[in-house]
Amino acid sequence: MKLCDISSFYSDSGGGVRTYHEQKKRFFSKSQDHAYVLIIPSTRFSVERSDRITIYRVRGFVVARRPVYRQIWDLFALRRILMQERPDVIEIGSCYLDNWLAMASTLGCAPVLAGFYHADFPDSYMAPAVGGFPKPIAKRFIDFWKRYVRFVYGSFDVTCVSSAYVQEKLMSYGIDNTHKVPLGVDTDRFHPRHRSLELRRSMGLQPEERLILYVGRFSSEKGIDTLLAALPALAAVPESRVVLVGRGPLLQKVEQRAQAFERVTVLPHIDDRDTLARLYASADVFLSPGPYETFGLSTLEAMASGLPVAVAAQGGAAELVQAAKGGALFKPGSADDLVAAVTKLISADAPKVGRQARQHVVATYSWDATFRSMLTLYQHKMAEKRRRHPLVYPQEQAVYRRFRTT
Repeated sequence: MKLCDISSFYSDSGGGVRTYHEQKKRFFSKSQDHAYVLIIPSTRFSVERSDRITIYRVRGFVVARRPVYRQIWDLFALRRILMQERPDVIEIGSCYLDNWLAMASTLGCAPVLAGFYHADFPDSYMAPAVGGFPKPIAKRFIDFWKRYVRFVYGSFDVTCVSSAYVQEKLMSYGIDNTHKVPLGVDTDRFHPRHRSLELRRSMGLQPEERLILYVGRFSSEKGIDTLLAALPALAAVPESRVVLVGRGPLLQKVEQRAQAFERVTVLPHIDDRDTLARLYASADVFLSPGPYETFGLSTLEAMASGLPVAVAAQGGAAELVQAAKGGALFKPGSADDLVAAVTKLISADAPKVGRQARQHVVATYSWDATFRSMLTLYQHKMAEKRRRHPLVYPQEQAVYRRFRTT
């Protein structure tokens, strides 16, 4: 099988989608039977090839600057790539424009089209954008995007989701082609043995103090407003320090708020995964305040590192923590409830909860399992499509031969 990913959600600056694709590249580089093509946005066209991996960078316009995200727009480059590579499956990671470009680029051929629902954007992005509007207008705006999601993802051969939360939400939109494919974690990299007393001392912690950690994007959909509202109480927790790591549109607000508290520190985004693993392992409690996580990759990495998690009781991250019995849930949007969850974890045997969380993660989640499950799904969809359209594939080969000779 040749699998091609088209993803404008990919950013060189990091993030969960980048982690997903980096792990996918590692998986396919070890495969003898499959090849992987990744198409991501950039400032100009370029190609990078290795044994079984090809990465195309295609021109895209900027849609966010910190970190930098771009939207692919070069239809002609995309068409040339897909006609040359002839993937069996195209997985689309963003449905703003990527799906339309992919469908236009595959006219005359019939790969399996799969969508991966990486972001719950009607609720996490669109709803906050109209939060100050009159309710009837806001509701119509959000309903439009829900109908758009139903139209786009309902037209794919299959829609991959990483949690039951997303699967149930898409079913409520009227999408019935979903398949659950949980993501994975590198349990060797994210491991309690990387705990560093030196790192803790560098942040001003004494041996007996607890480190309360948040790692992620500073934006509204991540529950940052709730976390900031909880800061005064968190900063007052005895023998504790709060460390917030990340960047995003609310960075300035986070920094200004943190300056009011001696025991709150803001650190820049950490791109190096090994350094990030040391930080996770050196903490004592992890904060996951976002109620719209489609999976919760940072939460999974924290639990793999032996951390108990205080998590908003909604979304994919809450599913992870509940299944692992690896933390405490709080009411989404409630700063008081967040503080109560952290206090509960600290007053309980937090290391024991963290060990239990790690044991569950090690037994349940791996990137190899994720991509083996995905390949099985896509092979099934390939066979199904060929049964449904037996005349398409000879015609597809004829189109391909004509293209190659022009």
